[in-house]
Formats: sequence, structure tokens, C-alpha cells
Amino acid sequence: MSQTSMAAAFAAADRRDIAIITNHGYAGADLPVGGAPDTGGQNMYVNSLARALDRAGWRVTIFARGGFPYFQSDRMRVEPEFLADHVRYIFVPGGGDTFVRKEDIAEALDEQADWLDAFIRQEADARGCRPWQVYALVNTHYWDAAVLGCRLVERWKNDVAADALSQLLQGALSPDRLKALQDERHRQTLGAQLLAEAGSPADPLADRLRVASATWLQAYEGSAEAVEAVAGPATAGVMTWADELAPAVQPVAAADRLGHAVLARVPQVRAFLQRDLDRADTHVWTPHSLGELKDDNFRLKSIEERRALKFCERRNHERMICDRTRLIVATSTEICEKLRSHYGVDAARILYFPPGIDLALFRTYEDHELADTWRYLAEVSGLDEARLRSATLIFETSRMDRTKRKDLVLAAFARIAEQASDALLFIGGGPNNAVFKSLGQQLAATPALAGRAFLTGFIPDEHIGPLFDMAGIYVSASEMEGFGMSVSQGAAAGAAVVSSDLIPFSIQYAGEAALIVRAGDEAAFAEAMLRLASNPDERKQRADALFQCVQALDWNMQAVAFIDQVRRTGMPLDAD
Repeated sequence: MSQTSMAAAFAAADRRDIAIITNHGYAGADLPVGGAPDTGGQNMYVNSLARALDRAGWRVTIFARGGFPYFQSDRMRVEPEFLADHVRYIFVPGGGDTFVRKEDIAEALDEQADWLDAFIRQEADARGCRPWQVYALVNTHYWDAAVLGCRLVERWKNDVAADALSQLLQGALSPDRLKALQDERHRQTLGAQLLAEAGSPADPLADRLRVASATWLQAYEGSAEAVEAVAGPATAGVMTWADELAPAVQPVAAADRLGHAVLARVPQVRAFLQRDLDRADTHVWTPHSLGELKDDNFRLKSIEERRALKFCERRNHERMICDRTRLIVATSTEICEKLRSHYGVDAARILYFPPGIDLALFRTYEDHELADTWRYLAEVSGLDEARLRSATLIFETSRMDRTKRKDLVLAAFARIAEQASDALLFIGGGPNNAVFKSLGQQLAATPALAGRAFLTGFIPDEHIGPLFDMAGIYVSASEMEGFGMSVSQGAAAGAAVVSSDLIPFSIQYAGEAALIVRAGDEAAFAEAMLRLASNPDERKQRADALFQCVQALDWNMQAVAFIDQVRRTGMPLDAD
């Protein structure tokens, strides 16, 4: 279906809307799955979730960073694009016109928050509603997107509070004073003229304001009695409002007192205000990983590696998000544990929602469906198709990042290449960065790998599903995973798995069905790969067991369960 027809179907749909924000890497309708910088499992998660929500009857807008070129292209990421009839991508500018790695993305967030807020307000104006009513749910992914979600909620709550205050003061203040109050929000705009402008003595609103304002005016003017009423009695040795700082802080405390006093005397407005504040916050954060967890994984690495990952900055962002977000989605038990133990998140605010699997993509393929991919592998390797079809294929694909430890996979395979004579190793991923070049040098310098191990580079989308199916063994030595989606996809496609012990999927779901070895242990990886390559019966037995393990992770079931979990927490997804 063309982009134009999908755009028309999206605009015409009579559906409730969900917003998803994913902010780093090359997110989009066509993902460079083969390994673009900062692009991988999270992006596949977002696209798969969006498609599943579409199938469940929602209309989905995915916001992603734009204003810079597509991967390996001069075309700028500006215009909307459509993933499906009811799923669109909107690209949010900010941070300049070049790619920004996720560790540095904070520099773009202020600009992005302004643009995103303005875009949603335009959508709201077109629909005749308030900004927080456009989307029933705002689901953010990773800490950078969550900062944007928090900023939106802050602004929308300010709107709610300003609306309530304007309603209270309508008719009690002059239009000029009311406009100043609306423009400056919580600043000191009421002033000492409030009572003078309160209207007729018979006006019930004026009476409420007059009573509620008494303490405020006294404190503003510095009355010791009013200061004590606002701040409490003085304590020996502790500076109070009445001390030398009083002139600066009294108006702030007094204005707070005024607000609570007014609401106390107008209970119906207090109830409406609380309801609307709740409706303005339907932000759910899916972190995918946590700085505290990754820092723990990297505790033995060099200071140069740790410094580049900016763990301290990331933890500080995540703590703020945890304090200001109603619900947080843990995609693994390790993330759940860190949320509780290191970030102090109450268990009632944590939902468990592991990444699903697109079982329509990662499956067993018919022979005719694999023909093009066998030809693709022949071109990549220089081997004829007969040799490829008779071999045991060992496969790994992920972005070209040192944390994926592709170098270890190559070194481990070199140890067993002679013994596992019918095995071939294919490692996918791009771009052609320093990691890729280093792997090429390692391969060229290792005679045992000649004609046996191959770097595919970026893998075209049409070959991803078939390659997983063709692999007899999927191996991942990764040392930095939030879940390990590629491993679960290998399991769904019928591959046996060799995995590091730092991949949550393998620990939680695979259990004894996978061969799990200590991260960084080259000899252990070699032994595990040789064991599976040499024993086709064991390989099939383990692959069959893994296939059964992943059936519960079907995206369609997972997406419906996610929405149901959110509803059960009381979040008003169905509110007008």
C-alpha cells in the first residue's frame, strides 16, 4: 500500500489515539535492522508494538527524532511516513541536522520538547480539545524519550492549573489582571490589589476570595502572625520565614497558602482540578535498560569505555523520570529489580511487559521463500549455494558496537573451525565503523576463519526473517542488553541458542533449553558452539524446547495485555 493511501486511511480512521515516543537512532518505518548506530532491538520493539496496537483497534503516532538524514542517505528525516494504515511516524527536529548518539542526546531535548508540544497543540486545536486529550496514552521508550514525556505532562498540568485558577477568578479580577495571571502562571501576579478588584461585596466568589486572601495579604506584607500561620512556629537554631530571608520567600509561601485556601472553599473546583490533573498525565515509560544496570555490567571495563557511556548523567535523568512518571514498564526482571532497589519505585507502579516476537516474521519458511536469501548468502560469502545449504549456519546480527562482543564470537569460532568442518559463521550488522573495520582486520589475520566466517554488513530487511530460520545456531556474546530480542527471535525461528549470561531473555525464558555461558569467556563460547555444531540431535532438541518457550511472547497477545494492565491501574485511557 502506498504512503499516500496509508495517510488517507490514517486520517479517516475513527479510532482512539496512542502516542509512542522513541528518540534516538534511526527509528522509522523502514529500519536499518542490520546495525545502524543506536538502532536495533528497541526500534523493532516499538514498530512491532505499534503494529500490534493497530491490529487491536488503536491509531498510533510514533514520534522520533528527525531533522537529519536517513541512514546511508542524503534524504532528510522531515516528512511523516507510515508504517501501516493506522501507524504513522512524525519526525521531531532538535539538536541540529546531524546524527547524535544516544549518550549525547540531552542537547536536543529542549528544542524537541518545544516542537512536540506545539505539534500536539495544533492537533488539539484541530480536534477542538485540550492537548492532553489528543492521545489516550503516551508511551515513551528509553530515558531520552521519557524526559520529553515528562516535559509534556508538566506543561499540560500547568495548563490545567491555569484553567482552574482562571475559572475561580473570572469576574473577580479585571481582564488585564486576569490576562497577566494567565500569561505568568504561578508568578506573583495577584498582588495586593486582589481585594480591591474582587468585585461586589455580594458576589459569592468575591467573598470566597476575600476570606481566602486574608492570610496571603498579611504574609505578603510581612505580618509576623501570618508568617507563623504559613510557616509554623520558629524553632531554635533554625532560620524561619521571619528571619532575614523573609522578604524574598514570604510571597512564595503565601501564594501557596492562597491557592490551597481557595480550593478548600470551593470543593467542586478542587475535585475537577484533581480529575483533570490525572487526565493530563497518561505517561507510561518503558526504559528498556537502566544506567544503573549497565553500569553494573561494565564495572570491570576500562575507564575510557565507562566514560563514553555517561552513566552518571543517565542515572540522574532516570531518577527524575521515576519520580515524575505514573507507570513504568519493566521488560526484564533485572530492570524490575533495579527500579525497586536503586531507584525506589513502588512495586504498584511497575508493569512487567517483556518484548514480544513477530511470529509472522520469525518463523519456519518454505523452501521457495528462502531461495533469494540463499543467493544473497552466496554473494556475501563467495561460496556456492550447495555448500551453504549443506552447512550448519551459525548466525549473529546486531549493531556494530563493542558491547555486542562480535570479536569474541569470531575468536571462539576460530578455535573450533577445524573440528566443526561443516559449520559456517555469519555475523551481521553495520555500519562500516571502527568496530566493523576491527572485525575485518581480525578475520583477515586469522587463517582458521578464511572461507569459514563472514561479515555481511547491513542486512536487507527481506533477508532478516529467512536468515534466522536458516541458522542452525544463533549465538550472542553481548554484554549489554535490556532483554535480548535477537536471541528470542532466533528461538522463535527454530535455532538453538548460545548466549552470554548477561542476556535477560536467556536467563528468564530459555533456561536449560539454551547453552548459557559466562560473558567474556572465549573458551566457553567455543565449547558451546562446537557441542551444538557436532550434535544435530541435541541441537534440534534444544531448538524445539526454545520454540515452545517463546510462543507466549506473541506480539498480538502482548499488546492487548499491556493495555489491559494499564487500565487496571486506574489510568483514564477511556476518558473523554
